Amino acid sequence: MSNALAIAAVTAALKDLVGNGLLGLDLSSIGSVTVSALPPDRIATGQTEPNQLNLFLYQVTPNTGWRNRALPARDGSGARIGNPPLALDLHYMLTAYGAQDLSAEALLGFAMQFLHETPMLSRAQLRTVLGPPTPPFGNLSALSIADQIEWLKITPQFLGAEELSKLWTAMQARYRPSMAYQVSVVLIESDAETRAALPVLKRGSGDRGPIALAGAGPSLSSVRPALSDLLPAARLGDELLLSGSRLQSVGLSAIFENNRTLSKQILPLDTSSAGNDRELRMQLPTAGVDAGAMAGWGIGLYSLRLRSDVAGLPAVVSNAVPLALAPRIVVSPLAAVAGDIALTVTCSPRLHPLQHAGTRLLFGSAEIAADDIDTPADETQPTTLNFTARAALAGNYPIRLRVDGIDSLPVQPATNAGGFDFDPQQTVVVA
Repeated sequence: MSNALAIAAVTAALKDLVGNGLLGLDLSSIGSVTVSALPPDRIATGQTEPNQLNLFLYQVTPNTGWRNRALPARDGSGARIGNPPLALDLHYMLTAYGAQDLSAEALLGFAMQFLHETPMLSRAQLRTVLGPPTPPFGNLSALSIADQIEWLKITPQFLGAEELSKLWTAMQARYRPSMAYQVSVVLIESDAETRAALPVLKRGSGDRGPIALAGAGPSLSSVRPALSDLLPAARLGDELLLSGSRLQSVGLSAIFENNRTLSKQILPLDTSSAGNDRELRMQLPTAGVDAGAMAGWGIGLYSLRLRSDVAGLPAVVSNAVPLALAPRIVVSPLAAVAGDIALTVTCSPRLHPLQHAGTRLLFGSAEIAADDIDTPADETQPTTLNFTARAALAGNYPIRLRVDGIDSLPVQPATNAGGFDFDPQQTVVVA
């Protein structure tokens, strides 16, 4: 594959091909001729117009045959797993300029003949142009293009009057006799390190081959807090309601993954109490009670999958559904006098260092940045945040902590069934 200099390398090789062809001709009647690779608007025209052949790269398009050949470069977590090539077709405009009558037409004819008789750039030609003793890019080498799997094929393209008119109008240059060419295919590939699978030594335990399962595994359609479908997020300690199919599978466990905080938690599930295989309830661990919950979990968006493990069979994993995990907070003080108010908020689970900068306190409808954030070294302790609410007027202010776009839940079930009230333990009363 080629490196990022491949486009410039093709231009240099075409320029060299045309230039070498002119060296074998007697052009004394025309005069000296130069070969360039400039934008047409930078070439002088008029009374001082030179004898010149110019190659201009006017368009780059994807090569349809190669663009979907390889797998994506990264997996779902963003890790690089491959280097798929950037496959390009290069479109050039060959233009001839002449100082006297018929010079431009003659030069264009010569150049078209050279490209017709050399319909591809050979590996030897590329190594001659791009290699020692005078490589065109100095210390940067483009020689890798000579070893790419595809040869560089030169194909004429006969543009109509309308296409030529649009091109020359866009270039804001005086029209001269021109011919278009396509060079295909340029394969640019990164040399970044990737992961490669190990060779297969045996097909399963005892090399017994693949295992066929007669039934499908568990499938998820949604997950939400069991308390109400009106809640936008769950918290540690909440009960979840999982909906789907085949939720009474043997050896079922729930896998929670958060790519931002790199948190991954696996919780075994008890399916014996499930009334049917379409709904299943499970309890999230409680921060400060269950070991590792305070630091092992992170606020943010999780993907939840179910995994069924049966002895002697490969694990079966369900599809993933999203679950927002909101912070659980304690606010102090809950009563204050009007004016500037210093507020202290404890948050569980603990904040990840990446989340500090974007964390905000919503004091009523006002958004406040943290004065300071303290996440103790003791992983059993919550994060403490300090805020200052400026010039607060008398009234009741529900408090929410926003972390990575997910707000804490400032509500509690209402006394009348089916609704919610603001939680007085998360409401600051200003008198």
